[in-house]
Amino acid sequence: MAQENKSNNIKVAFFLNLSFTVLELIGGLISGSIAILADSLHDFADSLSLGLGWYFERKSENEASNERYTYGYKRFSLLSAFINVIVLMLGAVYIFYESIRRIMNPEMPDVKWMIGIGVLGIVLNGIGAWKLKSGASLNSKVLIIHLLEDAIGWFAVLVVSIILLFVDIPILDPILAIVINLAVLIAVSVKLVAVVKIFLQRVPEGVNVALLKQKILCIAGVERVNHFHIWGLTDKDKVVTAHVKIKDLNAPEQSALKEKICEVFKDMDTEHITIDLQLFSTYLEALFEDHQQRLNVLDEHVRKLAIQHAEEFYQEERCTKEEALERGITKAEMELRNL
Repeated sequence: MAQENKSNNIKVAFFLNLSFTVLELIGGLISGSIAILADSLHDFADSLSLGLGWYFERKSENEASNERYTYGYKRFSLLSAFINVIVLMLGAVYIFYESIRRIMNPEMPDVKWMIGIGVLGIVLNGIGAWKLKSGASLNSKVLIIHLLEDAIGWFAVLVVSIILLFVDIPILDPILAIVINLAVLIAVSVKLVAVVKIFLQRVPEGVNVALLKQKILCIAGVERVNHFHIWGLTDKDKVVTAHVKIKDLNAPEQSALKEKICEVFKDMDTEHITIDLQLFSTYLEALFEDHQQRLNVLDEHVRKLAIQHAEEFYQEERCTKEEALERGITKAEMELRNL
């Protein structure tokens, strides 16, 4: 029910914004105000954003995973946020161009139209933002910011129009349009960075990978953790994958160990946790399987110790298997000779 209400709130905000966009476009053309036309372009982009947001929110809520989208449609909401940002940034470039042109050739707008549309803009954008305030997704947050920015923009339009009612300074209109655009660009740039980080599978904010890895290594039975990855499916849901090398344990013991490892992530909002267990002894044999000719000439004690040291060099110092093996053999022979 909560998800359905969230989607319905976006729908209401969409129709409110779309209706007002048509009205302000007409009003901007009649009044000749570049600031109103600038906001009409922003509101058109917001209408598009809200429409996409409505569609993608419903898609992500109602559609289960399938053969094409095995993680489901949760990232569709994130895609909407990305499109919203790009549309607003492209619109801002056009408005900068028109504003500079109007500064070079100032025209006095119809102030009464500006006042009326400004009041209406504050009311409708405020209602739209209020309807979306319960949304917690990144998409909903971006949409709320758009609407609140527009409400602030319309308040500025109202203030400038009142000033123009008493003072003949037509250049204030395009200057206001530029100020509105700068504010929008700064806000959407921050959101663009947040969206791109998730698309690039960056480690989510507040997640300490080194600490989590160390907690896994402290669990009895764990020898090593490889290919440990944490990334965001959305701004809230996280995905965890890890290859864990373990001591020689039977099936029930391995099952219990996997549960303990999953407990490490209990405080995170995880969508999927995939833990791949492998016996450490099997892992070591497979790691240097192509170098058996070099290992077979060694004494059994040297061979066993050399493989352990070679694996450490290979994982921790990122050297080649050949180099790691030779260094491991050298270290093993020196340790046994000292004994």
